[in-house]
Amino acid sequence: MKILKPLLVITALFLLAVMLQPLVLAAPVGQEAVACEQEVIVQGDDWLSKIAEKVYGDVFAYPAIAEATNVKNAEHNSFARIENVDVIEIGWKLCVPSPADAQAILNRPLAEPEVAMSPAEPTGQQVGRLVLATTTSTDDSGLLDVILPDFETRYGADVEVIAVGTGQAITLGENGDADVILVHARSREDAFVEANYGVNRQDVMYNDFVIVGPAADPAGIKGMTDVGAALAKIAETGSTFISRGDDSGTHTKEQSLWQASGMPLVEAANLTSADKTFVKPEGDWYQSVGQGMGATLTVADEQQAYTLSDRATFLARTLEGIDLEIIVEGDSRLFNPYGVIAVNPELHPNVNAAGAEAFIEWLTSLETQQMISQFGVDKFGQPLFVPDSEAWNAAQ
Repeated sequence: MKILKPLLVITALFLLAVMLQPLVLAAPVGQEAVACEQEVIVQGDDWLSKIAEKVYGDVFAYPAIAEATNVKNAEHNSFARIENVDVIEIGWKLCVPSPADAQAILNRPLAEPEVAMSPAEPTGQQVGRLVLATTTSTDDSGLLDVILPDFETRYGADVEVIAVGTGQAITLGENGDADVILVHARSREDAFVEANYGVNRQDVMYNDFVIVGPAADPAGIKGMTDVGAALAKIAETGSTFISRGDDSGTHTKEQSLWQASGMPLVEAANLTSADKTFVKPEGDWYQSVGQGMGATLTVADEQQAYTLSDRATFLARTLEGIDLEIIVEGDSRLFNPYGVIAVNPELHPNVNAAGAEAFIEWLTSLETQQMISQFGVDKFGQPLFVPDSEAWNAAQ
């Protein structure tokens, strides 16, 4: 596997609409009451899966907590109403049922054995060279280093990874300079397919964005769950904010969040796409660096500034001693889904179409989704990405 970094890059994480449909939970049919073995108040670093692992030793038992909480909410509104298992807010009261009740809700034993991942064995299909254009978060988080060797062994592949912003990855696909893209900007993905540049878009996984910043929190936004209001306070206090400014999926999300802040915005030149502009707030406190996520976090750390990051890359960088904290999280607008798309061989006959289809089938398979579900759990007590393929969801 070859990792090809863009020249400007200076250094080598359960949170929709055009994006994915949220998983809406209703009270279990026919269940009239539920007992709470514990009542838990959501803290700043809580996830349903994290609570489930702590209580039951089973990270995938989180739907039992969500459904039990919704049953209790119908009885008393002091309990939270959970519409999306990937979005819980600080201060919510959750109902944690007993292990026996949790098993009944899930209709399966707790701590279900993991999907067995057989040793990587060649399939006989020889994919050969495959160019994957992807966002920097899949690379900077370390995910690709963990999962791609399996694909290369099974399919006789030599994957060249071009780790850039989503906008640049899509451009590579439009130009036929990549065989397959793995990105995170759903509206742009849909436009890519609608314009006939890509085929066979599939859901892969998701995590969430977070605003990170210094522990001192000069804007006074720590714990806020309205990301638009938090950004407005950053602007009003003139606190330094570092933007990727690179037409990436993260940068695209950031622009939509600034628009939600209600602050006046102006057009500015895009640092990595000369023919594009982006919107930004006015003031010297806002700095656009035209870098990938890892490099942007380095700049924010050096200046003890705020920035928007995907959770996976941020948590991965904490292992390298980055001195920033998660300041704002939990807003549903921070949801961050990833999709994989093959470049259309009818438009670009020279692309490795068979290899791209094999990669999509492999990436969305139950076995690879299992690998994704475990990535980060050993270091952070939670996965950095949540599997979301059709095969994975059908098996749950």
